[in-house]
Formats: sequence, structure tokens, C-alpha cells
Amino acid sequence: MSERAEQAGRLKLATWNIHYGIGSDRRFDIDRIIAVLNAIDADIVGLQEVGWHRRTHHRIDHFAYLRDHTGYTVVEGLVRDPLRSRFGNALLTRFPVTGTQWIDLKIRGHVPRAASLAELQHAATPLRAVVLHLGLATWERERQARRLMETLYGGAATKQTSTAPPTALLGDFNMLRARSPVTDIFADRFPFCVRLPTYPVRRPRLSLDRIYLSGEWEIQDARVFDEGPALHASDHLPLVAEARLAL
Repeated sequence: MSERAEQAGRLKLATWNIHYGIGSDRRFDIDRIIAVLNAIDADIVGLQEVGWHRRTHHRIDHFAYLRDHTGYTVVEGLVRDPLRSRFGNALLTRFPVTGTQWIDLKIRGHVPRAASLAELQHAATPLRAVVLHLGLATWERERQARRLMETLYGGAATKQTSTAPPTALLGDFNMLRARSPVTDIFADRFPFCVRLPTYPVRRPRLSLDRIYLSGEWEIQDARVFDEGPALHASDHLPLVAEARLAL
């Protein structure tokens, strides 16, 4: 992003479930992931299913590899026992990171989940980016969404009662419908949602991957990145949005 674009408050955001670096051809190739990230050229990226936690996975440190082979600062969000795995979410950014927070979204008896929050210093204003991967059950996602909102906004009832900075949620929300209990929970704080079919990669028809933006943003463009190695690098396609901070 150019300095002029940053001063104008314009950003490119992306979210992508990279499926452990294993593509639709069942081949592990994290360099394909990096090639896609380079092609998208976003300012902030949320990645899900980063790393390994099974015996069949390639046990390289995805977080370190992304840090070493991209120009991004990488915020790790591990969701499993770090002594037995290196797996979770990653938030990639080109902005200075002024603070981070790990948000526990685990529900007993279900797959461990978490969200990673990064406080960023944009030229126009401080802002927050959160990367997350919600659960498979409707009631599970509802509990996770409430816990997330309580963490972000302290349980304040309306957006007028908070002085929180502009915030973006980047993630695999595992939601099949445009309207659900979770979208109702998000609606007051996050009036803007980018949702386009990103799954499965060969014939996308489900909008599992979404970008939610608080009221300080204006969406200028949105697309599914469906070209080059993105067509094979994962079982999801990346979702990309261009937005402007309307301050």
C-alpha cells in the first residue's frame, strides 16, 4: 500500500482458511500459500487452520515460515496444546502492532477454538483486527460470538457507549446462511459484512469465510480470489475486501 493510500485510510483486507497448507490436490505446499498471499497483496490478512496437529501433517512451523518468507508481521493464535502441536490462526499485517490478545473460544467437548486480536497503528487512526474460526454447531457459534463481543466491547449494550477503535473480524465463521443468531449478535457493532462463496474451492457455493467491519468503515470493493495457485492451494478460496476508514 502506498503512503498516499494509507493517509486516505484505504486498506485491503483478506481472510483465508489455508487447510494446513494442503491443497485440493491433497499435496502440502506452503510456498503456494505464500505465492497467493503475495498476489493478493493485502494490508491485513486473517488465516485459519495454520500449522499442524495430526501425525499426518507436515511438522514445520507455519508461523515462522510465513514470518520468514513474507513481508508481514505475524501474530500467532495457537488453539491447541503447544507441546504437541503448532496449530491455530495467524494474523498477518504490514502495520505496526501495538498490542495483542488471545481470546479463548473453547467450548467443552468441542474442537478447541480461539480468536487473535491485534491492535494496529494505521496512519489515520489506531484500529483492531481479529482473526477467528468458529465452531460447527449453531449454539456453539452463538456462545463463541457472545464471548468475543464481551471481550471486544466489555458487554456494552450499544455501539454509542463504546470508544473502541475501528475493528475488522476476519475468519471462517462456518455459517451457511446470511442471517443467523450469530449475525444478529454482530449486527449492532458490525453493520457491514463481506460474504461471497469461497467453499469448496472447485465449485464454491458456501460463504463460510467472511469479513465483518465496524461502522467506521466503508466497503469499496470485494471479491473471491480465484486465480493462479489459489485454485489448488487449499480447500477454501481467499476472500478479499477493499475498504476505507470513514473517520
